[in-house]
Amino acid sequence: MGAGLVGRAIAYGADIQLNPNEFRLLVGMCLTALDADKPPRYFDSREALALILGRRVPDYAPEDEDGERERDAAFKAVKVALNGLVKLGAIKRYRVGGNGRRAVYDLVLDATASQRTAEHRARKVGGRSASPAGVRSTSQLGDAQPPVGGRSQSPLGGKEKQERQEESDRLNGTTSLEPMDNFADPRRAA
Repeated sequence: MGAGLVGRAIAYGADIQLNPNEFRLLVGMCLTALDADKPPRYFDSREALALILGRRVPDYAPEDEDGERERDAAFKAVKVALNGLVKLGAIKRYRVGGNGRRAVYDLVLDATASQRTAEHRARKVGGRSASPAGVRSTSQLGDAQPPVGGRSQSPLGGKEKQERQEESDRLNGTTSLEPMDNFADPRRAA
């Protein structure tokens, strides 16, 4: 299938600033496309694209409100990632989907052409991946970009968290580099 295309997508991602969902989607699309096609094309479903992003899409059931919200969220994540890839020129819409027809995308993967796009220039100026207003790029491993203001907000402030960790280390005796008897109580002085 698309092992050669996956290698090209990884190289493309090294040259062009992609957010995590865009990168995952691009690699997944390349994995299922055929290397031999000229141009290589991706033509699977929106559900398959959502699965590439780590989202299982429940079957459509009008009475299932939670399922509908999950479907909408998954398809929105796909749409945002696809739009970013199209704006960069990594992929090109060959055919728009709808009415039972799947969308088809040409996999371009031309870093030089992408570097000339307005989207690429906007991302370079911002210093990080551009996302639509109000949408933060996140992955299962955490935030892909620092929060607004550049500082992470934790439920416990930085100082409180550090004090709590120091107290925990002191009680557990984990700050000493000396050998320790696991059966002795570290709080009792010998």
